[in-house]
Amino acid sequence: MRIFIIKANHAHTKADFSLKDLPGTSGRIDLLCRSINSAFLLSHGFRKNVRVWLNLNGPPNPPKTIRFEGSEIRPKTINPDERSIAKLIIKALKAGERIRDPGKEHQVLPGIYISNLTFEDIIRKTLKTAKLYYLHEEGKPIAEVNFKGNIAFVLGDHVGLSDEDEAFLENIAEKISIGRKRYLTSHVIAYVNIFLDNLGI
Repeated sequence: MRIFIIKANHAHTKADFSLKDLPGTSGRIDLLCRSINSAFLLSHGFRKNVRVWLNLNGPPNPPKTIRFEGSEIRPKTINPDERSIAKLIIKALKAGERIRDPGKEHQVLPGIYISNLTFEDIIRKTLKTAKLYYLHEEGKPIAEVNFKGNIAFVLGDHVGLSDEDEAFLENIAEKISIGRKRYLTSHVIAYVNIFLDNLGI
């Protein structure tokens, strides 16, 4: 399984933003929509072996975490346009307003779950079943990594991870890189998927 964990520093944790202006009103949920697109969608196909965690930390009630489970998502639930994916996030955030137990996930649709899990919670859960990699331009070249089993990739948004986040990951995630430039999160995910496809993983 391929797992992508994205920490979104300013993404709104309430459905109080406009679909007509996602970049300007949502704390860059448009970035998360593009990342979901890159993680799951193929031309006339859908990746079932992918899990995505979106960890939202913006106003007004952080954190909120949305999990997309490729093996459970029904056909045509995820469409390629940002607006459709944003509607799924809105649906999840509205469902998340009813959550009282911080550690419990609530199913929104088949394969889509909302919770109050923190970034650290997600990392700890993932470490139980997968090898963890932190994607960063200063990391070890991805071509030199021997991937096997379940693999998880941690990414930041347009802001990146904080010093505290990086300190938390230091001894539990191997830092790897797809190149020395800073790329868009969605482009990094697409590259990693294509790279692993070519390895037959």
